[in-house]
Amino acid sequence: MALLMVAGMRNLRLGFSLIGLSIFALLILDFLPGPWVNEMRYADSTFNYVVMGLIFYCAIYFLGLQSLEFFRLPRIHFKALLALLVASFFVIAGIANSENAHLKPWVAVRGIGFLLAIGFGEEMLSRGFTYGVLRRFGNVRAIFISSVLFGLLHLNLYVGADWGSWLAYSHVMKTFGFGVFICTLMIVTRSIWVAVIFHALCDWSIVFDKAFIDTGDESNWQPGLWEGLSSPLFEVFIFCGLAMVLLWIDRGSVPAWMHRLALKWKLVKPGYELTA
Repeated sequence: MALLMVAGMRNLRLGFSLIGLSIFALLILDFLPGPWVNEMRYADSTFNYVVMGLIFYCAIYFLGLQSLEFFRLPRIHFKALLALLVASFFVIAGIANSENAHLKPWVAVRGIGFLLAIGFGEEMLSRGFTYGVLRRFGNVRAIFISSVLFGLLHLNLYVGADWGSWLAYSHVMKTFGFGVFICTLMIVTRSIWVAVIFHALCDWSIVFDKAFIDTGDESNWQPGLWEGLSSPLFEVFIFCGLAMVLLWIDRGSVPAWMHRLALKWKLVKPGYELTA
């Protein structure tokens, strides 16, 4: 009983520590301006994200977290190639569906740097640090909890903003699903740098989409209860479903339903076991 209480207190302290560090990350983004570069577009935000990423990179390194094994180039394996193929569909769809603006070359270069800084900063915090701390409790728990915290981090965009709570809920839920998928992408490719680049490319619209600038239309979105609750769920299911399939394959097995489809389409012979 005493051991259970001690373990419970440790887990509670860990939870509060992760929440505190998440708040610390938000403070870095909100209260660390770069006055020496703030007249250049994207410069301040790029500086803040890079500082946040470096802080958590150092924490990962000095604490010797298990996520250090992902700080390498991606492995060359069909599982990793499959994960990259799936991820590429999201990137291509996001870029193709954006009303891409024609920016001046130096603005575009700074914009790309800004996107990479977002990927670096948020991945060092959420996948490198948070997932790395939680991994000793099991892979599934680490993916889930780190993704929940990753989603909640984006509530800072709505603090003091004149946007509705349904929009904030939708953003957090979609970001949670995205977090689950990108964490799986890191695990399957064995590289956090893949997650950083994928994250940056998925944020393409922040810099290059003309329609991204807030026109006030989103603030007038007032859905009913069912519409509000269900609006982000399809995207969450897509991200989480694909993540589950990739994790199954990475463990060396294929889901039963995929085996049944392969039999139905005569891709394999009866009695043949699909393995990854």
